[in-house]
Amino acid sequence: MNQKQNVLKFIQQNIVIFTTLVVLFLFFTITNANFVDRYNILSMMQSFVPYAFLALGTTFVVATGGIDLSVGAVCIASALIAGRLHEFGMPLFLTIPLMIIFGGLIGALNGFLVAKLKVPAFIATLGTMMAIRGISAIIVQIPNVIFPANTWFNHTFSNLNGFPIGVVWLFGFAVLAMMIMYKTKIGRYILSIGSNEEATRLSGINTIKYKFIAYIICGIFTGVAAIFYASSFATIVAASGNGMELEAIAGTYIGGTAAAGGSASIFGTLLGSFLLVVIRVGLNFLLPKMNISLNSTYVTYVLTGVIVILSILFDVAKKKRIEHFKSVKISKKRVIITSSISGALILSMIIGTIFAVTFQNAKEKVIAVIAKGETHAFWKNVQAGATKACEESGYKLTFRGPAEETPANLPIQRNLLQTAISNKVDGIALSCIGEGFADLLTQAKEANIPVVQFDSGVWPKDYQTLEDSGLNPIVSAVLNDNYGGGALAAEHLFEYVKEDIISSTDSYIVGVIQHDETVSAYERTQGFVDKFLELAEGDVHTKGRVEVEIQVKPDVNNNNYKNALDFLREKGASSIFMTAEPVITQIYDAIQSGLSQYNDMIFVGYDAGDRQISWMEENGKPLLLGSIAQDSYKLGYYAVVQAIRASQQKPVEKNITTPGVWWDVNNYQKLIEDKIVYHG
Repeated sequence: MNQKQNVLKFIQQNIVIFTTLVVLFLFFTITNANFVDRYNILSMMQSFVPYAFLALGTTFVVATGGIDLSVGAVCIASALIAGRLHEFGMPLFLTIPLMIIFGGLIGALNGFLVAKLKVPAFIATLGTMMAIRGISAIIVQIPNVIFPANTWFNHTFSNLNGFPIGVVWLFGFAVLAMMIMYKTKIGRYILSIGSNEEATRLSGINTIKYKFIAYIICGIFTGVAAIFYASSFATIVAASGNGMELEAIAGTYIGGTAAAGGSASIFGTLLGSFLLVVIRVGLNFLLPKMNISLNSTYVTYVLTGVIVILSILFDVAKKKRIEHFKSVKISKKRVIITSSISGALILSMIIGTIFAVTFQNAKEKVIAVIAKGETHAFWKNVQAGATKACEESGYKLTFRGPAEETPANLPIQRNLLQTAISNKVDGIALSCIGEGFADLLTQAKEANIPVVQFDSGVWPKDYQTLEDSGLNPIVSAVLNDNYGGGALAAEHLFEYVKEDIISSTDSYIVGVIQHDETVSAYERTQGFVDKFLELAEGDVHTKGRVEVEIQVKPDVNNNNYKNALDFLREKGASSIFMTAEPVITQIYDAIQSGLSQYNDMIFVGYDAGDRQISWMEENGKPLLLGSIAQDSYKLGYYAVVQAIRASQQKPVEKNITTPGVWWDVNNYQKLIEDKIVYHG
């Protein structure tokens, strides 16, 4: 194939995906000019880089006709283990080769299983994905690891004085990947294996060796991705790798690498990965602007799935044209025309961006609420209170949160906060899933956007970092009294079981099932334990007769809460305090399955919801004595009121605490009317 054919082939391979990218970029910019805000561009690049590294590595595996489902789990496990070792004293610079080596070793394991033992790639990498998640959780033993912020590590791999330095590294590695794929026998043999493995083997090429190498390359790129992920997001959560492998594979397919193997486009993989980032971030800007209440995460899933299917269909159609393409005589005029189209697309993106930024609409007065979730009834109640506060003051409300309240969605919540800052809203109310928001909150301070923390608020380590830097935008805290709520639950339970404690022959054991290791969960547990022991020790008849057993289960999966309940029952616990609705949901569902071994136990809970209401109404055994409800409506209302006052440069209350409310079968109907207890 001559040089003109190479140029035309390169353009034709990428023209569709490039056109789609330009059109979407223009569309999101025209609908909201803040899409090209410098903070948002920096955020998009930081998000793009680690996913692009994963996709580059995946390209080598897919080119052989294989697949690697373990890259997301390996990326997060590499960062978790390295971060944990750093917390134990390992110098930060040594964590860099450690992540690469770990990724390479898992890549070698996958290659051995697939190439040597002939295990189907889907099965082999699915197995390693699950095993790596478990192994990393066992080694680390805590739900998240924090890498140090604002150090040489971040400046070298993520953000160098506002410049996304990771992109420079990415393109350097992309050039290296191109050289390996297109200029060495490793790449030629990998592509040959993907085209026809048996014919390649019969031609004398060691197919086992080169498939093995493809998986090692993928593993090394995965380890490199872990470096850039850790430097960009700081907080590494064990569950945050879920779905990363699918985005890497999607970026590879969208970029033009054949799903069946035999052809690969490194440049296309970069375009495909960036397209997914543009869609994800663009929807965060578009949906609130258009007053569309759909969760952007779900819409992103839909669009990504459609684009992947269309990409594969396009690949099938493209193969049918290959022979025709080879026989066509390529004229210089055709190359010039095709190149001109690409240039025109780039020019249109630049002109459209300038136009959108110059002629954007007059700014509305907007308060952005960034919550830990969006779909659950608790957050709907928060949204109702926030909406009321905005209506009273003539402000527009944007209420955004991840689809589910889980630490795995911390990167999504960061993107939502970045969107609010880039949109230059008048004020922000923020409830953080975890640590790792100090850098974004510094941006809010620089943009003169006041922030009100609410619910569980900003985590202490982030808050201290902001205080130390002198760039703390937080003007008020509207928080639940989690400690007091736990204490209130203890008071009601103690009064109910006091006679049982007195009459027991052995120590009376009270169990606590704590849903995670967040600040709010710890405060609820501590408030309950402190108050129950205070009451027990303060009564001469119960003094010295009570023991407390605590089970902390930060994962809602695999019946962990039911397992904690069984452990406490075997320990002899007679009463159980459940710190959150997910605990109650799992235990109630187990009881509904006909399990009677818990009938002699007494339960108290925290939060609200349909299952608790049903359990209380049954009034049978085991007994749910009552629960503590958070006044979520007031949380949203007061948080937004304070944000509005701060935006108007009026005095704000530094701290507002909303107390927990005891509810049971006797008063829940009234509390539903008062928007404290909710269905859902």
